[in-house]
Amino acid sequence: MLHIGKYEMRSDANRDAFGHAALAVCKAAKNVEGVNDAKFFWANPNLIGIIVDAEKGAWGSDADPSADTMKAFFDLADLSNQVSNEIWMSAGIGEERFNMTK
Repeated sequence: MLHIGKYEMRSDANRDAFGHAALAVCKAAKNVEGVNDAKFFWANPNLIGIIVDAEKGAWGSDADPSADTMKAFFDLADLSNQVSNEIWMSAGIGEERFNMTK
């Protein structure tokens, strides 16, 4: 599953600190069992997208976060506002969930 979040830098934030905070979220994610990869991308000078590729239940609202993960997210929240949060699942997981309705 891909967990995709976009974060817009606050006007009073430092751009360097904003980038380092996003990097810290990715590093924390990579330390979680079941996370395959985590990267961040600059969409524009004030907007960062973070993409975490994780097995079902390893990341996001289904998982219990570590202290390092929570610290990284709170540090990012001090510098930005989350403007979107999406979970993209594979066709196989989508089919599995659809078949649960039958």
